Amino acid sequence: MSRPRVLVIDAGLGNIGSVLAALHRLDCDLERTKLPPLAANAAVFTHAVLPGVGAFAAGMEALRATGWDGWIQQQWCGTGRPLLGICLGMQLLASQGREGADTSGVISGLDLIPGQVQRLAVCPGLVLPHVGWNALHWQNPAGPLAKGLRDGGDMYFVHSYAFQPLDPAHSLAFSDYGQSFTSVVRNGDCYGVQFHPEKSQRLGHRLLENFLSLKPC
Repeated sequence: MSRPRVLVIDAGLGNIGSVLAALHRLDCDLERTKLPPLAANAAVFTHAVLPGVGAFAAGMEALRATGWDGWIQQQWCGTGRPLLGICLGMQLLASQGREGADTSGVISGLDLIPGQVQRLAVCPGLVLPHVGWNALHWQNPAGPLAKGLRDGGDMYFVHSYAFQPLDPAHSLAFSDYGQSFTSVVRNGDCYGVQFHPEKSQRLGHRLLENFLSLKPC
């Protein structure tokens, strides 16, 4: 079986180095790209990863400025090849987000998984951002991304906002921080994780391994 060939989208959203390091430890070929490849060049890739940290508004502005927004929507999604959004990259898959919004209150996202990204409503005594290790609880059926990952395993989080899918079936897992929030999403071949698998040691390594094991349709 041929090795996965992974396109790592570098739209200037940070967190690229640790993601590349984690993927280098897996059996795959990598290419980090700052601008969208031509359709003929993109055809060689089997998987794509969209990492990111920061605010939703700045993230979407960066995707639009570099042309990644239209490329992801029109050139990648719908081809049957898996896409993984990490942290902010997961949130940008949503229809709308509120972080960094102007007076209109919302910013349009990639709209690949219907839903909104909203600020966590934490209890008194809890602070934002939510930083540190937290349990991941898989929904049933969790699907291939959860293979070999026990329910309640800890992943590493850094965020103040969370994805609220419009369709509950798009939520594969949840975590708790003053409220229950979706921590893994999926719609077709588009996946997203709110935590940082590249910083989540053995369990994060297994999740990335599971993602790379997904076969393009």
